[in-house]
Amino acid sequence: MSNLDLDQLEELKDIMEDGFVDLIETYINDSDEKLAKLAGILASDNATEISEIAHSLKGSSLNISAQTLGGCFKVIEDQGRDNNLEKINENYELAFAEYQQVKAQLLTLLN
Repeated sequence: MSNLDLDQLEELKDIMEDGFVDLIETYINDSDEKLAKLAGILASDNATEISEIAHSLKGSSLNISAQTLGGCFKVIEDQGRDNNLEKINENYELAFAEYQQVKAQLLTLLN
């Protein structure tokens, strides 16, 4: 089972044409940086910053048709917004694992 909506992604590829590869590469680079930053912030319990980074990751993931991953980041975003960080590390680990699968599938599409 794919972690991406492949039909939506194919539509995006048709629309973006030559820019599709740049879009995916930018998504991966940006997400790698933001996930590393988010991991560092988790220990600080800065709920506002956690929410902001998760919000950004949610949006960019949904834009590349990674619906499940977008949902994972929404959970983290909501936790930050509600200042409810009790299970934030657990939810980060779930999102990170999902991201690794999405990233692998995107890299396969580029090759």
